Amino acid sequence: MDKVSRKLDNARRALARFQEVLARPVDDVVRDSAILRFTLATETAWKAARSVIDDQMGAEHLTSASPKAMVRESQIAGFLTEEQAEAAMRMMNDRNLTVHTYDEEKANELFSRLPAHAALIESWISAMQSAITRP
Repeated sequence: MDKVSRKLDNARRALARFQEVLARPVDDVVRDSAILRFTLATETAWKAARSVIDDQMGAEHLTSASPKAMVRESQIAGFLTEEQAEAAMRMMNDRNLTVHTYDEEKANELFSRLPAHAALIESWISAMQSAITRP
């Protein structure tokens, strides 16, 4: 398995684990687990984007390897629509908030946004997978 396929596979597995916990009845443990799995799914998705962009478009498109830069490059590459890219930027902001989830109110607010984030990550991964499997 090549590096790009491995990164996408990691992202798909992290997303599946994230979706799995979101399907459970909600309590504090599920909420906290979902937040951690969200962080992992987000990390693996943007790192897969970095790998796909490098492979498909070249390293010159990797002027910055930050999560938000990969969202912008993913929009340019056609992996995200403008609306999805805006949502992905908000998702990256939420990712940065996960260190503050010891605050009950913030944790609950973040948790309420997780299903939409999971759907966005799924769409992003699918678009990247399609890009690498095109003839």
